[in-house]
Amino acid sequence: MEQPAIWYPLPVCSHAVAKKSYTPTTPSSNSFALPLRLNDELFVLEQSSTTDPAWYRGYLFSQQPLSDVGKSVIVGNLDPRIAVGIFPASYVTLADSPDTTITPPSHSPIPFADNDTVDLPILAEITAALEEWCPRHMHELLRSQTQNNAKLATMSTLIADLVHTRKSLLLNLLSDNDKSEAVKSAVWTLVRGNKLISGDVIVRDETSGAVRTGRDDDDLVQLFRDQQVMALSTHSSAHAESESSGAKDLLHLMMRVSRFAGTWEDGMYAKFYICDKKRIISEAVQVDSGSADFKALFVDLRPAVAKDDIFMVVEVYETIYMTTQMQPVRPAEQGQWTGPINAGQSAAPQPQSYTIQGRRGVAVGIVDVGRVLREKAELEREMVIRMFAAKQVEGGSNEVRGGWGTLRTRLAQGSADGIQRSPKLDKVHVSFRAFASPNWLVLTTASPSLFSDLVACPKPLFATFSTVTRDELYLTLGGVSFASHVVRSKSLYYLTLSAQQPAPIMFRDSEQQKPSSTWTSCVVARDEKVGECVCISPLTRGTDVVITVHTVDGRVIGQTLFPLWVEGVIAKDGPRTLSVTNSQGLRIGTLDISSCLVSTALSADETLLALNQWRRVRNSANGQTALLNVLRQIDYVGESEIIKLLPEVLDSLFGILAWKKGNIDFEDSVFAALVHVVDVISQKGVNVRSILDDYIQGHFNYPIALAPLLYGYQRLLSNHVDPDVGVYVRSLLKIGKYILRFISVSWDKYQSQESISIALGTFPKVLRHLFQQLCRIVEQDEADYDDPDTAATIVAHQTLALDHFAEYLPELKSFFTDSELLELAIDFMESSASGCSSNPQLAMHRLVFLQSYTKLWLFSSSTVEVRKELASQTIVWIRPYFSAPTDADVATPAAWNAWQVKVRLCCSVLAHQFRILWPLRESCSEICGLYVRLLPEIAATFVALQHELKNPSIRAIAAPKFKHEFSVLFPETFPFPPPRPVDTSAKKMPFDELSIELTLLQAVLSEFATYDATAGGNGGGALTEHQAITLMSNVLSMCDAVIRGDAFPTNWISVYIFLHRSILSCLEFISLVLVELFLPHNDGEDEKDEQVVHIWYKFFRTLMGLVGSEALAMESFAEQKRRAVWAVADDVRERGALLLSKMWDSIGKDTSGQETLYKLRRVGGFQTRFVARKWCDGFALVGQTVELWGSQHEILRMHALGLLRSMIVCEWNARKRLDDIQSDIIDALESMFHKNSSLMADSFSKGTFVDVLFGLFPVSDDPLCIEVHKMLTSVSRLLDLLVDLHSLPDTNAYNDDRILCTLNLMQFLKDLDREDAFVRYVHQLIQMQELSGHYAEAGLALGLHAAMYEWRTDVRLPALAEPKLLAQTSFDRRETLYLQMVKYFALGNAPELALSIYKELARVYESIAFDLDKLATVSASIAKIYREELSASAAARPQPQFFRVVYHGLGFHRALRGKQFIVQGKRWEKLAEFTDRLQNVYPEARVVTTAKSTPIAANKHVSSASTLSTTSSSTIGDTEAANVEGQFLQITAVSPEPTDALAAAVGIGPNERDFFLRSDLRRFSVSRPVKSVANAARASCNPADIWVEKTVFVTKEAFPTILRRSVIQSSEITRVSPLTNAADSVSRKTSEILHIARQALSQPDESHSAQLSMVVSGAVDAPVNGGVQQYRALLAIYASDEDAESQEQKKRLDNAIVDYVAVLKYALLVHARVVSSALRPLHDSLIVLFERNFRAELRHLAEECRVIDGMDIISGTRADRASEDARSVLSVLTPQTTVMSGASSQHWLESSSTTMLPHSSKSKSTTPSAVSTTPVTSSSLPSMQLSHESTTSLPLDRNASTSNISVSVTNLSQQESAPSISSNKAPSAVLGQDSIASRMGRRISKMKIGSTKQHHRSVTTLGSFVEK
Repeated sequence: MEQPAIWYPLPVCSHAVAKKSYTPTTPSSNSFALPLRLNDELFVLEQSSTTDPAWYRGYLFSQQPLSDVGKSVIVGNLDPRIAVGIFPASYVTLADSPDTTITPPSHSPIPFADNDTVDLPILAEITAALEEWCPRHMHELLRSQTQNNAKLATMSTLIADLVHTRKSLLLNLLSDNDKSEAVKSAVWTLVRGNKLISGDVIVRDETSGAVRTGRDDDDLVQLFRDQQVMALSTHSSAHAESESSGAKDLLHLMMRVSRFAGTWEDGMYAKFYICDKKRIISEAVQVDSGSADFKALFVDLRPAVAKDDIFMVVEVYETIYMTTQMQPVRPAEQGQWTGPINAGQSAAPQPQSYTIQGRRGVAVGIVDVGRVLREKAELEREMVIRMFAAKQVEGGSNEVRGGWGTLRTRLAQGSADGIQRSPKLDKVHVSFRAFASPNWLVLTTASPSLFSDLVACPKPLFATFSTVTRDELYLTLGGVSFASHVVRSKSLYYLTLSAQQPAPIMFRDSEQQKPSSTWTSCVVARDEKVGECVCISPLTRGTDVVITVHTVDGRVIGQTLFPLWVEGVIAKDGPRTLSVTNSQGLRIGTLDISSCLVSTALSADETLLALNQWRRVRNSANGQTALLNVLRQIDYVGESEIIKLLPEVLDSLFGILAWKKGNIDFEDSVFAALVHVVDVISQKGVNVRSILDDYIQGHFNYPIALAPLLYGYQRLLSNHVDPDVGVYVRSLLKIGKYILRFISVSWDKYQSQESISIALGTFPKVLRHLFQQLCRIVEQDEADYDDPDTAATIVAHQTLALDHFAEYLPELKSFFTDSELLELAIDFMESSASGCSSNPQLAMHRLVFLQSYTKLWLFSSSTVEVRKELASQTIVWIRPYFSAPTDADVATPAAWNAWQVKVRLCCSVLAHQFRILWPLRESCSEICGLYVRLLPEIAATFVALQHELKNPSIRAIAAPKFKHEFSVLFPETFPFPPPRPVDTSAKKMPFDELSIELTLLQAVLSEFATYDATAGGNGGGALTEHQAITLMSNVLSMCDAVIRGDAFPTNWISVYIFLHRSILSCLEFISLVLVELFLPHNDGEDEKDEQVVHIWYKFFRTLMGLVGSEALAMESFAEQKRRAVWAVADDVRERGALLLSKMWDSIGKDTSGQETLYKLRRVGGFQTRFVARKWCDGFALVGQTVELWGSQHEILRMHALGLLRSMIVCEWNARKRLDDIQSDIIDALESMFHKNSSLMADSFSKGTFVDVLFGLFPVSDDPLCIEVHKMLTSVSRLLDLLVDLHSLPDTNAYNDDRILCTLNLMQFLKDLDREDAFVRYVHQLIQMQELSGHYAEAGLALGLHAAMYEWRTDVRLPALAEPKLLAQTSFDRRETLYLQMVKYFALGNAPELALSIYKELARVYESIAFDLDKLATVSASIAKIYREELSASAAARPQPQFFRVVYHGLGFHRALRGKQFIVQGKRWEKLAEFTDRLQNVYPEARVVTTAKSTPIAANKHVSSASTLSTTSSSTIGDTEAANVEGQFLQITAVSPEPTDALAAAVGIGPNERDFFLRSDLRRFSVSRPVKSVANAARASCNPADIWVEKTVFVTKEAFPTILRRSVIQSSEITRVSPLTNAADSVSRKTSEILHIARQALSQPDESHSAQLSMVVSGAVDAPVNGGVQQYRALLAIYASDEDAESQEQKKRLDNAIVDYVAVLKYALLVHARVVSSALRPLHDSLIVLFERNFRAELRHLAEECRVIDGMDIISGTRADRASEDARSVLSVLTPQTTVMSGASSQHWLESSSTTMLPHSSKSKSTTPSAVSTTPVTSSSLPSMQLSHESTTSLPLDRNASTSNISVSVTNLSQQESAPSISSNKAPSAVLGQDSIASRMGRRISKMKIGSTKQHHRSVTTLGSFVEK
């Protein structure tokens, strides 16, 4: 078979299985053919043909490693069983999953990433990602695709994008701009993929793709920002930075039209445009095809439009033909104007008609695109536009009657009046994507591939002041309101537009339409509006537009005129109404229109026109007054009009200023107008502000304005409190830099002119005076003003001055030196201190103002002296704001938020200065050292913050938690920018922005400290010892919090690893200080050295936490994470290990004597304080050292080993014992396995730890070695238990084994008094049992915890965190746990267990607590349990099955190997189901059968129940079987076995028997038939040959148990004789028949009667096991046996056969009553067979007068009064009647309710021989049991004797038992419950017990065991 050239993707990813093996025959041709083995699993993605494919392509999951497959098809090297390739279709069977909805791509599903050697780092990163994702995760997703469809589809898309990017970059197919976009896109694709799979976020450079490391010149602040944005957002970091600045960018909406759904006819076309609820806001774009892919870009939309509802409108038109009297005009070509024919003339007497193409509206649809514009997502968003048409409504509103023209407006406003679904078009499929850019031309040029196929770029209906000049007027046409006599009601009309006189005016209604001198509207009805928008350009002066009204038949109804210009001024915007006149000049109606001017040069504003013509106004009457009024009216001119004519407006203002120089009124008015105009410009975008900048630098030429500007500036500031000028003051403070720029340009150009009124030397003084006025504004206190309005004005001015003062300084560089400007800045900052002290909000703005200083050249590029001075001042200014939160700060959420904002602003100030100093830290070490003074405040603030975040009072409002939005780190403005939404795919981890910012500052300051260690930390002075210890303590706490992940999420890989490296540098610096200044004397035993000891402890803990951090364990990481960790941190663990050993040795003493034996250089001394001490936080250095040994880093393990050896020797020398060391090691090992069980179970065993320690302490007579060996023996045992527990597969199938191993481990921990670990494991057990639904076992596990406490009220116990228990007394703790146990037992339906707890509580309440109230409650609960156990529901409770399981072979772990258990199965579980379930747990195990038993010797006189063997061991005696290799299981079903006392008990009911059987369930039995030796080889089933072998197992623990299994402690084997076995068999069958007969009688339905027919037919025609004849023969065989035991057995079999026949007769009587007429012949034949087969028994019964349920079974009638004494007993028999045998197998009892024959009479006991009974109600009925023994055996002939009867009745409801009258305890019958006749006792008392031939006949009662 040849491979196909084209592959076709399957509709869904199909699952397949190989149905036969396949080996590629020609490897050269089928290089990607996969070898298949039978039952291999495949996932098919593509096929060679859509009809009959010969080949498939997809994934292969082979059962064995694919060693013979080429490397090209192996998916990575993680799993050699996974491959991708092709395979023949005939060798596999598809099994499509209906839930699979993934459409695979057509390319190869898994790309293979080879190692790239190119220089572009992003290629290496893509390669690492593909090698990690494809083999490790994709096949796992495919295996579980039904649950992970969305995730699989997303990962497939991401992988495809990376492969495409990699190919494009490798082949160099992209331009520079496209390459940059591709790299950036790949970086974010990697981020999204990693977040989806692992949650780890690695920061890569968006320009090159390299991993960001924070080294050298890398911007740390930006690194932290990028880490946050990548982890929490879906947008790029550049987007995050430009959110605030880009808010004023213009929006651009790209639209892609996919298709139109519905009927699209020839001549139809569509127009798309944007509108809001009232007006059209963009040009239209025309689509001529209904199926072609069409793309357009709607450009230059204002951001404000996205805030409201904004819609994309599609209007569909169809072409129609109409008549006109005007000659058609062709569209203009190349901008040439073509005027209309006979323009301006009236209608000719004989007009010529022309046929033209018109259009008629078909459908309109809208869709809201506002969200798309607001989100600006990076992917296109698909939408569907539903189409509607107008529906004429007679008498409707004007809008409804507007028809087509108002349809768009009604849809936008949500009105359904006059709207219906379009009959022709159903919907339009479109997609949108929004962009933000100040210039759309730059946007399209930067990404040519994205915008290469744009068809049109429609512009908005407003000017955007971009580089494109526009002069257009858009006319929106309404409808014509005709007079009633002009046009008929159903007439159609249309409008044409043309120029009044020949002029180059063109018309168009869509962006790509060629302009024409005449434009024709769509055809509408008389009452409809047109609703179309027409563009008119160019706007030639003196030209008007003629609008002509036509009917479709060619008549001209009338005309109207729209004037474009009025007295040289363009027409104003807005709606208007035009009069329509006919050819005679008579008005026939009106036309509603609305105009909109879109121009960058023309304006219709009267105030601006007057200002630009100020000279003409000046020369008019009252010219100066009018000119002043014009200046004052400028505030009311629209902003867009000012921007249009900005140069002209500014020229006019400065012209007036020059004309009226010295006139205060004119100067102030002009200055105020100038401030307003510049304020308007400053609030616009970059393009508009550039117009002002160009004017100042290139056009402004008014030196005479210098003095008026300066003095106007001063006058306005001096009157800043005046409310009349307050608005101008605020505007001036915002745009002060532009006014200073005007002043600066004037000074620069004309500073040498003599006409200047200000001397050169005085000009700087004037400027200084100006700045002094600003200082006076900010130093004012609002509290000094009583008027609240004045105080508010002062605060507003101060806020604006603080926000904008830094902008003034660059404008003064030409007048002052850097030092002088810094002096001005410092003066202003100092002046603001007093004004900000009483206003917290001003303090925030002051910090923002301080941050703006950092952005100036004074800090970034000025001299070292200036930078140093500014840095020093910054530290002084910012230090007061770094403080721990006070009680007031945490009192309310608002106060807490204010404190956080204040500290975050301080962090932002420092962060921006650090961005500049970080690359210069070596050259500017002195300046960097200055900032170290802030380290105490920063560390203290962080510690206080972490403490407050744990405070319950504010945790709910402030604690780090998963948030739905986040604030970008280090904000630059106040208030902060709006928070950004958190990506839903981000891993849910808590974070706190302030904590993250403080960690960055601490990291930088720690680095700075290494460059200038001489810098003080207390305002430049040396720290005291106490201050130094506090500082180091806070810094170490901060480092420790970062390592633990308290500061921010640990999956922020780049930042988290960078901080590890930074922390190590910090610890290295602290180590120098500790060794030099803080080595205590006297080994730290002095009380004054306690602080020093504590700081050393915190140092060791932090250092050990650092080197042992899981974030540095690169050997267990995937490729991407490993590369990133190494790039950022190098080998931090090696450096840390060397530092750890160095510092540990530094606090030890020189070794001598014994210590040299263990190769230690320094030991003891100060080390002793840290060895076995448990600190307040539970930390122990020994345990932490053991955890370091668990690392995979060899150097770290080596140093940890040396440290542990030193600690052992140190502890021995100090205390001569190792108990604490052993305890810490055990705690550490247990904790390590708890954290990472799989890794520890695989690599951390005694072979890598205990054996190594044994080697360090060789065997000798040294006491230390002896103690070490004893300690390591216990540790070795612990490791064995931990490995056994944690090596089990993490599946529910191994829960039982896991519980067993956990119990073994708990016992070990309990022996070592490890109570905390013991309790923890107890509650882990409880959780496992709860998840499995085993509540009774969960209660038993909780009992292990309760048993730890005594019933004492004088012992106080501390609170527990796991589980959560409050501090309480030992009595209360145990009582709490007991009550919880009862709840579990109730959920687990285990009343016998709850009863034991209640009895214990009753004993305690009675004899210890003396609490009668609780005793009464518990006693009532006990009584309730007893009552419920007597109910029918208790008997119906389903019981579990039990099985004996033996584990043979060395393949099982130590806890199971060679042992046998009784295992509790599920309810109703059968042996086969249990075996399958066990084999699923042990798939390699073989199930073996039980060995055959030895046949029985042919001895007729053998005992009926002889004991053959007894075993008292829980292990298997066969050593060979126990030690064989492999796994072998021996499984047997067993039944609960009652105790001897319970089996022999007489007079108890089934419920009681079941209850007491469950109460101490530890005996189980299994029985099987065994032949005698003589007949062992014979194939017959002679009853005389059948013996029963019964094995009774006794378990160590009573069920239920925590394990749901128990070890077999002993076993006993007994064998039952054929006679006993025969009697048991007959009795069981008798019970079964009686039960079915009573069911049929009480529930006479078809199902029960049919069942009775089947049972009776089988019993009558083929009696038990071949017939009663065989049992009669058995009696003949044993007739010669004369021993007492054989005689007793024969009697019992005699009675059983008679009882069997009696019950069968009773069943036939019942059958006669319930059988249907169709089965009556069957019944008659059964009667004949019965009488023939059982003649002898029937004669015996006739003589006996047997009565069952009040029915004489011989006559079939009710018994007569003579035998009422017997009937009184039998009438109350119930279906629970059971024939019991002491040697028979026991089964769980289940009661069922059956309605018996009705009897109702009262009974009394009158004779001593009868058992006293008490009348009871039907809800509490007594159970009865009768024991009987025949005096003679039943003969085979018809002559039979009667039997003696002994009766024993027990009333269980009253808990009174009567002794049995018969002393011979034969097997008894348990009678069921029914209504007891009141006369029962009276009738029984009349019976004469013991007479055999009197009128009193004995009655044999029969019952049945009702088995489940």
